[in-house]
Amino acid sequence: MVGTVKKDVVVGIDIGTSGIAVAVLNRSCGAIQEPLGFGFCASISMEKGRIDDPGNAAIAVQKAMDEARTAAGVSFASANVSIEGPELVTRHGSVKQTIAGQQVIEWRDLQKLQQHLCETVLPADWSVIQLVNIRFYIDDKHVVRPQGFRGRELGLSATVLAVPGSQMEQTRQCLRNVDLQVTQIVAGAPAAAQAVLAEVERQVGVICVDIGAGMTKAVFINHGMLYHLSIFPVGAKNVTADLAVGLHTSLEAAEKIKKEYGLGSISGHVYVPNLSRTGYNVVPGALVHKIIRSRIEEILDFVKQFIENLKLVSSVPGGIVITGGGAQLSGLSRLAQDYWMMPVRIGCNTLLRKEAPNEDAYRYITAIGLALWGNEQSQVTEGGFMGRLKSWLR
Repeated sequence: MVGTVKKDVVVGIDIGTSGIAVAVLNRSCGAIQEPLGFGFCASISMEKGRIDDPGNAAIAVQKAMDEARTAAGVSFASANVSIEGPELVTRHGSVKQTIAGQQVIEWRDLQKLQQHLCETVLPADWSVIQLVNIRFYIDDKHVVRPQGFRGRELGLSATVLAVPGSQMEQTRQCLRNVDLQVTQIVAGAPAAAQAVLAEVERQVGVICVDIGAGMTKAVFINHGMLYHLSIFPVGAKNVTADLAVGLHTSLEAAEKIKKEYGLGSISGHVYVPNLSRTGYNVVPGALVHKIIRSRIEEILDFVKQFIENLKLVSSVPGGIVITGGGAQLSGLSRLAQDYWMMPVRIGCNTLLRKEAPNEDAYRYITAIGLALWGNEQSQVTEGGFMGRLKSWLR
């Protein structure tokens, strides 16, 4: 029976365009988390990270959670949840406030300063996802934990990740429909990076590219901090759609062709099932290759522009790590390396190698990252500071 075994678990739920993925980790094992179970359900009422109908989306979330609970043999009522979308923004900012009478700095002073920062960099109708790269200063000197100190001036610099308030409310409503308590809401791109990047890569500088079904996300991380994030509203399913239109076939047949041929050159002809499923169309292999490569080059161009916008004065020692469902396309790493003129590797999480089939492992990368993120961060419930901040900004 689910829930009869008592374990200290941490859960990640990735609300993605193609599906809802759930990862349950046992954090009673010390530094190395043990994967207990995974769950997946195709998305309902989702488009490029946005929930169109919270009620329908909740059905998919519930199915994925039930599958994960059964696989893990434990129950859970809270999770770290992703939110994503082309409208997600990152805003860097810094604020200061005078400490009256050099009184001792308290937790509420830090809360007020973070609220002030968000109010300064965001429009009133946007909702905060999370604050990252948080650094506090007392009299212009960096202090890791300013509570209990005295000074004349308290400063804060941070990066704010935010989405439109309507998108946040749709996500929250979906989660309320399944009676899930949110431990923390996290942007999907940093969570995926959490799952696939080595610590040394995060310190020396690395770009992580997550090619999902409907979006491609790029993040630049250096010295362990997220410096830039960008989202391109094109992903792996656009390649499938292009093939279906260009070859006059179904999406199912197009997906199969994409996986079979990848980015390799195709000699001769390819037999493609026609839309009526009564026979085959014979098309040149060169046409199939051109359709796949054209859309992939569009994605590679987005990442190339992202790299140029970083205006780096030197190379990125950690290179580029590609992950997500689109990373499974054969020949991608070779083409990307030539295109970007940087070292490229395909990233997956070691926890998935034995627990999920290779062809399905990519589904759970962001969910794993969410769980790992939640395990490392101080856990703040929706009733805590971040919850109040989100409500205040909506």
